[in-house]
Amino acid sequence: MARLLLAADNDRSGTGQTRAAEAATRTGGTPALPPTEGDWNDVYGREGADATRAQLQAFSQSPQPSPFDTLSDADLKAMSASEKAELLAEHYGNTLAVPPVGEELCRYTRGAWQVLPHRQLSREIAALFQKVRAPFSAAGIKQHFGHPQADGAADGRPGRRLIGFRNGVFDTVSGQFSVHRQAHWLRTVNSVDYTPPRAGENLADHAPHFWQWLTRAAGGQARQARTYPRGALYGAGQPLRLAAVPRSDRPGGSGKSVMAAIARLLAGADNTTSATIDNLESARERASVVGFSLILLPDQEKWSGDGAGIKAITGGDAVAIDPKYRDAYAAHIPAVILAVNNNPMQFSDRSGGVSRRRVILTFPETIPLAERDPQLLDKITQELAVIVRHLMQRFANPNEARTLLQAQQSSDEALTIKRQADPLVDFCGYLTVLGTPEGMMIGNANITPPNPRRYLYHAYLSFMAARGYQHVMNLTAFGLAVPQTLKEYEHTLLKRRTKLGYPKPTCG
Repeated sequence: MARLLLAADNDRSGTGQTRAAEAATRTGGTPALPPTEGDWNDVYGREGADATRAQLQAFSQSPQPSPFDTLSDADLKAMSASEKAELLAEHYGNTLAVPPVGEELCRYTRGAWQVLPHRQLSREIAALFQKVRAPFSAAGIKQHFGHPQADGAADGRPGRRLIGFRNGVFDTVSGQFSVHRQAHWLRTVNSVDYTPPRAGENLADHAPHFWQWLTRAAGGQARQARTYPRGALYGAGQPLRLAAVPRSDRPGGSGKSVMAAIARLLAGADNTTSATIDNLESARERASVVGFSLILLPDQEKWSGDGAGIKAITGGDAVAIDPKYRDAYAAHIPAVILAVNNNPMQFSDRSGGVSRRRVILTFPETIPLAERDPQLLDKITQELAVIVRHLMQRFANPNEARTLLQAQQSSDEALTIKRQADPLVDFCGYLTVLGTPEGMMIGNANITPPNPRRYLYHAYLSFMAARGYQHVMNLTAFGLAVPQTLKEYEHTLLKRRTKLGYPKPTCG
């Protein structure tokens, strides 16, 4: 039977879509819209004849009949378990599979692999049994069809560099937009269309809500306004980095949660999970974050520890996973960790493993209640295509992006947060830099009376006592920690030995 295909325009104003729908109602035809703004001539010029023909043919394909339409009870009973699994796969149009990450059966729907709950699948299979008038039970369904996961196992890897839109996918590496394919293994698709760039496109004019949030969150500082979007872009599967986003001295309402939500948009909701830092430090609880590319630590409470787990994850090391009712194993978790908190986390690690990976972004201004927009995130979502293009153009050179983040690591606002969280960092901030090792001696706890102006260790003990800290480092730990801590200020500890045998340090 011939089918009428209406090749319509995809207009920004919606005129082409409206007229195509009206024509389809009058003629019974099928509207065929290009995936992005423009007409089919634009698609032909951009992608060529074969790709254009394939997209048009996809609109003209008739729904395939189910094999269960002509199946009898006797035919079903005569089939082997593997034949029944193949029959089920054919019924679903080969859209059932287990994605490369995870163990849940998924169905490919509108560009994304969505989890198909076991109960829903069982109900649908039961309806198929009723259709062919075959007896069934819960145990019988499992026995007849087995576990279709084995037949639908996936071989590819998730396209973490891809951002899913309603009308296709955007590749954050190549900058190309293309149609949806099952092989992309996207778990979620944003509910907005990707639109081609406009002439002279910029954030202020074409993504005004995002621009307003960005300039307000950065406190009007140009460097931070350039750095914050890069921090969000890491959520889309960019290089490993621990990104901590604390604010220590003001109440909430500064825009931290909006940044986390933007990172979730870029990574995809199904590629994002929420956790606590304690989850990342426990092999048992760590199982809940396997397979995600973005791990959010929302409203992280005040915490202190060595951070061995989070350091291993962000360093690309394999970590122990001990899930319930399964054998333990080791795996890499290639995820970005975004901690959103008002109180900075305190890391006792003195090796520099955490400080080398952590990027602290501060949000200095609290937005007044009267100026807060509860619909802000929805408005920013509609600007997603413009935001993505800006990020890719702004950070086309990875070295430039890396330089921005490294500068943020040693920025004044980041050091302020570190000083509030770590008394040793605060102590080192009061030391005066000299060019030669002619400064204070290290000293030890047995020298009496204490002389904080002569001995560095005595100065540290006096500093801790004056601020009411109960737990101080012994001399050995102090001597090992100070050189690494001074690197936070981009200083090096210089030492020389005196005639008395005491090392005489200074900052260089």
